[in-house]
Amino acid sequence: MKSNEFLGRLKSMGKNVDWLESQMNESGEQVSRSAIYKKLRGESEFTAQQIKVISKVMNFTNDEMLDIFFEELVS
Repeated sequence: MKSNEFLGRLKSMGKNVDWLESQMNESGEQVSRSAIYKKLRGESEFTAQQIKVISKVMNFTNDEMLDIFFEELVS
């Protein structure tokens, strides 16, 4: 996950992690602020459903979502 890019997008929207937490909770994805930070630090990962909710509330295109949340695999 590209955490810095994600946080930059969040900040450019004038939002913060507290806002994201409330949006996710309102969308039925119960998650704490500390859990979000752990995911951003790479200590755990967002679930597919959480990524879907985040992409919706942050208006990510499919390409933006893939670029931010998924590392390119190298074989």
